[in-house]
Amino acid sequence: MLIVLEKQELYHLNKKMAWLECLLKLCRLPEQGNILFHPLLISIVTPCFNRAELVSEAVESVCRQDYPHLEHIIIDAGSTDGTLEVLRNYPHLRVYSEPDAGIYDALNKGVKLARGEVVGFLNTDDCYEPGILRLVAEEFERKPNIDALVGGATIFQQASDGKRRLVARFPSIQQQDLLMRATEGAPIFNAWFFRKRVFDELGGFETGYLYVADREFLLRMAFQATSFGSVDKALYHYRMHPGSYTLSGEPSGEDAWMFESRALATRYLDRAGLSRKARKCFKVWHSQIITEQILTAWGRKAPLRMIRYMLAGLRYNPLGWPNVFMKKVIERRWILLDKPRSR
Repeated sequence: MLIVLEKQELYHLNKKMAWLECLLKLCRLPEQGNILFHPLLISIVTPCFNRAELVSEAVESVCRQDYPHLEHIIIDAGSTDGTLEVLRNYPHLRVYSEPDAGIYDALNKGVKLARGEVVGFLNTDDCYEPGILRLVAEEFERKPNIDALVGGATIFQQASDGKRRLVARFPSIQQQDLLMRATEGAPIFNAWFFRKRVFDELGGFETGYLYVADREFLLRMAFQATSFGSVDKALYHYRMHPGSYTLSGEPSGEDAWMFESRALATRYLDRAGLSRKARKCFKVWHSQIITEQILTAWGRKAPLRMIRYMLAGLRYNPLGWPNVFMKKVIERRWILLDKPRSR
């Protein structure tokens, strides 16, 4: 009776006590008939830095799951904007706050701290689809030989009135398509869940990258032919907003993450022994990046940079690059008429 009274009293407190609802959901036993005989612990790792305005939505998207066997680890880089105060409203979290060497250093720390057999990665500005962690656990239990699982993902924008507008939808990834999706396609890394043993076998994220180490990790999976499952359901929702790491909604061809992507593509194109299929994927990806850089330079009225990008495109894909470029120009012909943007 004491527990019931505490629940009733605390439930009606203000939003500062919203953690209680999350805690109760996380601790709730699954309904009879859906209990896994060997409950699989899932660890969610969230890298964090100065996200006071958004982090609670990410945390609560985990709280809204109907799967109790999970832990949520926050790796904070020393936030100073009130993020840590927000996180204190959720005492079930495992929060670690110290300086790090970037987002992938934080992810590596989180993987090492994870106690679960399965690990997923949630950004502070994004959210999970409600109820998907039970599906993830059931798929891993049903397919003990797979090392990872992936679903679909969406990108949304949130208006000032709170309504969300769908920007893009990405389907799940099939085994035969991983190399293509990890290069010229959308890898939707956060819609993936991995058995922790994968990181023991392939190693962690390369911290020399600031933006594309997740894509590089999937490339390692592709070349190692790591077995994974796929579910035809959106598991993850990316938020497009001005403060996003890579989804700001602005022309991005000359952003740092695009140059890093190009460097990763070049790294593989310079590698000997690539299969014909793999080399084609990297050529197309490299050409796509070059095209985005040219179009961005055009909008910024920077002809010398445009010429430099064209030469780089011709170097790695002399026959195919012009075709990729023209297709993109036709798709994005509006940019040729757009107002010049600042450098």
